[in-house]
Amino acid sequence: MSLATINDSGSSAGAGTQPHHYKVVALVPAGNEEASIERTLRSLLAQTYPLAYALVIVNNCTDNTVAIVKRLQAEYGERQLRLEVMLDNKHKKSGALNYGYNLLEPDVDFIYSMDADTIVDKYLIENGVRQFRHERFTGGICSAYRTLPLGPDATHWQRFLWRLQNIEFGLANAWRVENYKNARVMPGVSVIFRNVVLKQIAQLHNGIVWAIDSLVEDYRLTLDIKDLGWKAKSSFDMISWSDVPLKIRGKNGLFDQRQRWYSGTVDELRLRGLKKHSRYELFTIALLVFNLLMRFALIGGYITLAVEGIPIRWVSVFLILPVICIVSQLYRLKYADQLDKWQILITATLLINEAYACWRECVYAYGIYISFRHPDRGW
Repeated sequence: MSLATINDSGSSAGAGTQPHHYKVVALVPAGNEEASIERTLRSLLAQTYPLAYALVIVNNCTDNTVAIVKRLQAEYGERQLRLEVMLDNKHKKSGALNYGYNLLEPDVDFIYSMDADTIVDKYLIENGVRQFRHERFTGGICSAYRTLPLGPDATHWQRFLWRLQNIEFGLANAWRVENYKNARVMPGVSVIFRNVVLKQIAQLHNGIVWAIDSLVEDYRLTLDIKDLGWKAKSSFDMISWSDVPLKIRGKNGLFDQRQRWYSGTVDELRLRGLKKHSRYELFTIALLVFNLLMRFALIGGYITLAVEGIPIRWVSVFLILPVICIVSQLYRLKYADQLDKWQILITATLLINEAYACWRECVYAYGIYISFRHPDRGW
């Protein structure tokens, strides 16, 4: 799938049927994003539901991001595409978002926040506003996430990692569809907020909406929204595409990304204690530990059967459970994008997917450890 195909592949249900009378502003925090910022902004400014304007907050930038945005301003107009430059932003993405938010007019109805390496479907804002119109108590809606296509120069190893994460995204989207009434977290990649909710959070935290002392500011914001009595939801009609790590180790690698997510989540739960919406999260962590132990028990069982030469009976739990898991995952792959025969094979054989899931759970266990041992971590 090409990027040109992406820009015209979303859900158009109800396109053009709703009045454009809500004021919607987009906030786009950007660091060194010269490789992606143009395609991001072009997809954003092509929305069927017109934005009042898009505000790009460039922070701590050392590349050509500012020059690219200024060039696009000449094309779209400075009223439609606005630019703010932060030269010494100590709080990175959160600092840029808070700075941009405090520049907005008070009459803004909805705020769309997105990453600067993300591409959005042209109906995203329209579908999000439609959902808000029918759900008075929804405070925020996150989009369905898909992986950007790989370039033709990707190595075999990069393609393998991309396929694993594409399967993971598809299964996560299945969970979001099945549980759209309660998003566990609204990832900051692509989310629309009701501004009245963000105003309440700003009052609660002395003008701060996106936490500047958290590794997972989007997760804390989700919990804050729920604590205020609003709903946090998902939408499968709001579609966005984003890059995924194509290496394991090193800065911005898969391990670095996941340990930050997981340890940051544990940080937030430790900070909040047994509040209403954190109790459920603590249960999911306990379930994760249980799943990890069960995986090792199942692997140990298979090894024992092989070493002892004990035949596996067709009615054995050692066959029934994997078959159920394979069928379930293959069915849920219908929510994945850009499927190919290799992804179906990976899912059908189960072992690779399970090994990847086991790796993620081990990283989560490590995240729990470093949350307690190194509480003053930064990005």
